[in-house]
Amino acid sequence: MTVNEILTEWSYKLDRGYPEMGNPYDILVLEQILKENGFESKEVDTTIRNLQENIFGPKEKKEGWAGQMTAHTNEETDDEIGQLRTQLGSHSKKDIIELVNKLDLDEKQIQKLYHRVSNFTSYKPILQSIKSSNYKDIVMKRYSFEIQSIIEDLPPKDNAQFINYLSNPKEQLDFPTDNTGNLKTIIPTDKIPASVMSKIMTHATQDEGRKGVGMGEVGLALIFKNITDSKGKGDLALNGEEFEIKGDPATLGDKPQKLEDIINTKMKSYGIEVEPGGSGKINHCSGEKCMKSEFAIALSSTYDNLNTEDKDGFKSTVKDILINDAGLGEDAVDSSFDKIEFSSAESIQKEIPLMNLYRYVSDKKFKHFLAHDFGAGAASTGKYVYAGGTPQEIVDGIRKTDVKFQKLSPNNLRPRIGFQETGMLEED
Repeated sequence: MTVNEILTEWSYKLDRGYPEMGNPYDILVLEQILKENGFESKEVDTTIRNLQENIFGPKEKKEGWAGQMTAHTNEETDDEIGQLRTQLGSHSKKDIIELVNKLDLDEKQIQKLYHRVSNFTSYKPILQSIKSSNYKDIVMKRYSFEIQSIIEDLPPKDNAQFINYLSNPKEQLDFPTDNTGNLKTIIPTDKIPASVMSKIMTHATQDEGRKGVGMGEVGLALIFKNITDSKGKGDLALNGEEFEIKGDPATLGDKPQKLEDIINTKMKSYGIEVEPGGSGKINHCSGEKCMKSEFAIALSSTYDNLNTEDKDGFKSTVKDILINDAGLGEDAVDSSFDKIEFSSAESIQKEIPLMNLYRYVSDKKFKHFLAHDFGAGAASTGKYVYAGGTPQEIVDGIRKTDVKFQKLSPNNLRPRIGFQETGMLEED
C-alpha cells in the first residue's frame, strides 16, 4: 500500500475530505485503515509517525524515508511526495528554499520575488483592517489583495511600517476635519511612509455591484479608524454618518439643463441675448459679446450698466431662473444669493455653484463632503477640501477653500466641482 493510497483512502473516509494529524478522530480512522490492510500495531505506530514527520511536519529528510515506512508501503518518488505535500498543504520553509534554489530566475525576477515574499504576510493585517471598516465579505478579500499588490514593490521597510500601523488599532488616527489638506500627506510619515500613502490613495476599484469605487475611498477606510464603508447612499461613513467623496472634476447630481431660450425670454429686456448654435456668443448691454462659458462676466457687466431702478429687477430675474428653471430650489438659492456681489464675475462664478452644492448635499442628505484632485486629466497631487454638518455648514466650509467650479454658461447652472485651473469649461 503506497503513501498516496493511504492518504487517498483516509481522506475519503473523513467528512471534510482531508486529514488533520492533530485531530484524534482522524488518527483513529487512519489506525483502522492500516489494520484493515494488514499492518501490525508496531507498523501502525511507525507509519503514523513517519507521516507526521515527513508529510505533515517539517521535511528534514527526503531521500529514502518512504522506504522506511514499513514493509507494507511501496517507495514513492521524490516528485510524488512533493505532490502529496502540496495537496495536504504541509510544505515547510525548507521546501520553499529548495524550490527557489531550483528556479531559473533572472535578476529582475529575483527582485520581484524578493519583494513578493517580503510583503507576503501583509495580507492578513490588511484584510483585518478592511473587515473592521464594515466592508461586505464579497469584496473584502479582493480589496485586501489589491492593496497588498499595489504596495508589493515598495521598500520592505516602508511596508513593514504600514503593516505595523494597521496591526495596532489603538495607534490608528481619526480623520482630521480641517477644510483643506492632502490625502498623500494626511498621515504623519512616522505612522505610514509617504510611498505607501501615494499608492493606496490613488487606488480605484469596483464594489460588489461593479460600480466604480473612486480613488482614495478604500484607502481612507483602511487607515482612519473613524471612517468605514457606508451602509447608506454615501461613498463612506465618517463617525457613522454619510460621507460623500468626489474626484476631479465631478458632477453634483443631475446634469444641467439647456436654458438658452429661457434666458433669452427672461433677460432680453436687460440686454442679455444668447446667440443660437454651439459656437454662439452672448450679447450683453455693455455692447460687447462674450463666450457662453463667460456667462458670469455677461451677468456682472450687464448689472454694472443698468440704471439703479433696474438692478433689483435684474437680480430678481436671475434668482427666479436659478430657483425654477435651473431647478436649484429656493432653499439652495437662498443659502448664497445674498452673498453675490453682482458687480463681480468672480463672486457670481463662486456663489451660484455653491447653491448647486447645497442642493446636492440637501437632496442626498450627506453629513460630510470631500472633493479631491485625483481624476482624469487632474493634477492628482492629493489636494482635497472637506466640510461637514448641515448643508449650509458644508457650503460655508467649502466657500473658505480655493476649490474650483466649472464655468457657468446659459446651458450649465449646475457646474462640476474640481481643482483644474483650465479645462473646467462650458458643458453644452
